[in-house]
Amino acid sequence: MTQDLNSYKAFIFDMDGTLIDSEKYHADGFAQAVEALSGYRLTPAERREFFEAHTSTFTPVLSARHGLNLDPSEVLAHKRVHVRDHFKTDLFPNVLDFIEKWHGKKRLALASNSPRHFVDSALEEAGIENYFEVVCTADDVTHRKPDPEMYTLTLRRLNLSPEAVLVFEDSPPGVVAAQAAGCPVLMVDNGAGRTVEGVAQYTWKDLTEL
Repeated sequence: MTQDLNSYKAFIFDMDGTLIDSEKYHADGFAQAVEALSGYRLTPAERREFFEAHTSTFTPVLSARHGLNLDPSEVLAHKRVHVRDHFKTDLFPNVLDFIEKWHGKKRLALASNSPRHFVDSALEEAGIENYFEVVCTADDVTHRKPDPEMYTLTLRRLNLSPEAVLVFEDSPPGVVAAQAAGCPVLMVDNGAGRTVEGVAQYTWKDLTEL
């Protein structure tokens, strides 16, 4: 079924893995931090598993699984240094085309599990920081996605009801968060192969042509 984008008053976008190709940097940083602090090298499957979690939640899982003595806050600090030193903002193809097509026609907002300093830096590097009326980050909430808090906060700042807003996500936890907030949601196909049953999936090229 073709998505009718005209029926919404606003769009809310996830950032990492949805607008920018950043997950590889976070996974590299996490893997490097774990190896540097414990000597354990993540498997490819564990790197993919990390994409569905966050450092603070996956570090204890990994520690229990392999008998490691890892402090999540220490892993996070180490990871952030690695990401800061290596990260480059790469917009997915056709993202800018889509944003420019709808800017001024729809209210645009961002809801990201990443911290404010990272989000602000990435948006600025990509040259899209002025497109978003509202930007909510991990620093603005108590609970990250899949908790719906970030989306309920973004809706409150937009002063819009959930059904008036379409959410763009790339991961199951993000979809769960949007749905729990009452928002319609679609998934962006970024090549990672993640899907959620019953949720339509499009590439940015597909969306730009709608």
